Amino acid sequence: MLDILPGRKLDELREYARKHPEFLALRPKAVVMDLAPYYHAWIQECFPGALRVADRFHVMRYVIDALQAVRKDVQGSLSARARANLKAKHRLLNPQAASLPSEKQRELQEILSYASLLQQVYAWKEALGEWYDGAPDAKVAAIWFDRWLEQGELLQHPAVAACIKTMRHWRTEIVHYHSCRWTNAAVEGRNNRMKAYQRRHYFTRNRERYVQGLLVECNRERFGT
Repeated sequence: MLDILPGRKLDELREYARKHPEFLALRPKAVVMDLAPYYHAWIQECFPGALRVADRFHVMRYVIDALQAVRKDVQGSLSARARANLKAKHRLLNPQAASLPSEKQRELQEILSYASLLQQVYAWKEALGEWYDGAPDAKVAAIWFDRWLEQGELLQHPAVAACIKTMRHWRTEIVHYHSCRWTNAAVEGRNNRMKAYQRRHYFTRNRERYVQGLLVECNRERFGT
């Protein structure tokens, strides 16, 4: 972890780059980000030769949100018992099925049996996970990704259609994952560590000391602590 920026608006990001020429001296092969347009605009300005990669976790989040929107629609048409069961176990829809223990997989199959549309959208979500794990290279990944989008269009649900619109907009950055297979997992881990640090140092008033403390906290493996 190199630094903590004072803001995340595009003007603030540009001001940071202007004041820190050492940042512009970096030559990254790729930069992994969420789908915030201002991050991508800034990185394209600073490092035009770097691949901009849409982070896998954030892409999957959009698809999971669409799946959960379908689940809510389906829920309203079920019996009281089935509705309560689906609502109570809706988080089973989020992870990949293979990661669930056998008991949870049985519960997952039970709630999926409530509606064919829910089964279809869940299978579509699972197919994206398989695409991330199984595409051999970026060229093949681009072809498979387009097929996945076409499969989603056949589902004809507003939430899925909105998700597909986002996926098409960021298609290049999403497919770039298969050029290097990097994610923001390490960054998300440091983000959790920073939140824990914030809770311990809530009343720290000196911002410079606070920032330096966060840098030490997030780089402690490099310091051998």
